[in-house]
Amino acid sequence: MARAPDASTFSDGDAIGAYVVRAKLGEGATGAVYQATREADGLEVALKVLKRALSADATYLARFRREARIAAAFHHRHLVPVVEFGQVGSVVFIASEFRDGGSLAELIAAEERLPLRSCCQLAGEVAAGLSALHAGGIVHRDVKPSNVMLDRSRTASLTDFGLARGHAYTVLTTPGQVLGTLDYLAPEVIRGREATPESDVYSLGCLVFECVTGSPPFADRGIFEVAIAHLDEEPPDPRDRRDAVSAELAWTILRALEKSPEQRPPTALAYSHLLSVASRNA
Repeated sequence: MARAPDASTFSDGDAIGAYVVRAKLGEGATGAVYQATREADGLEVALKVLKRALSADATYLARFRREARIAAAFHHRHLVPVVEFGQVGSVVFIASEFRDGGSLAELIAAEERLPLRSCCQLAGEVAAGLSALHAGGIVHRDVKPSNVMLDRSRTASLTDFGLARGHAYTVLTTPGQVLGTLDYLAPEVIRGREATPESDVYSLGCLVFECVTGSPPFADRGIFEVAIAHLDEEPPDPRDRRDAVSAELAWTILRALEKSPEQRPPTALAYSHLLSVASRNA
């Protein structure tokens, strides 16, 4: 019999609604993620649990509900599907299908630099998920390795739609407010402008750069310096960080990191196609 959850944290064996916690996978500013099993049928899920203090905040709760609605509205191989949005007392959670290969961030941390063809394959899979979102009028706004989940075959699926925004959803941020992870933010978003699909392409370019070199373009700097670099500094040549990168592949990776959205590849799929062509001789 699963025991009742603690007031603030959850451990192996704790019950959250219909799910039993098996392990803690990670924690962020707004909540924690647990691996859990649905008691009724043994389905493995990732439970994203909102911090209790935030679950009492109407804006955060609305954003959390919206994340579940967005994810549930899309059915695509490269988007992690939501199983359930639930609330048990003050505990608010989203249950998503569990991916047993960990996150892309964990893979990069373990291997530092991925095989070049794998980088381009992963980019194509993330781009396919992004394309589905963009076709539905949604901008993800937080594309980064920790939001890309892998299965055992290292097939990638995009997750975490907490910052996603589209015309069908209520605005939950104020004009000029910057949300996202700075290492992957497009210059126009840093300036406080509305994120667009081209902004997601820029973030995807930062992700690819990290897969290839082991770190984002402007890593190992302070927050202010990273922001200024995205705005004004040319990204480093990937060949300076990895000898195996060809001139063609380096040029292609950097296409997504143009300061002006109009100069980037027009879509995520167009960018992944360019990467695929450039990586054939890698």
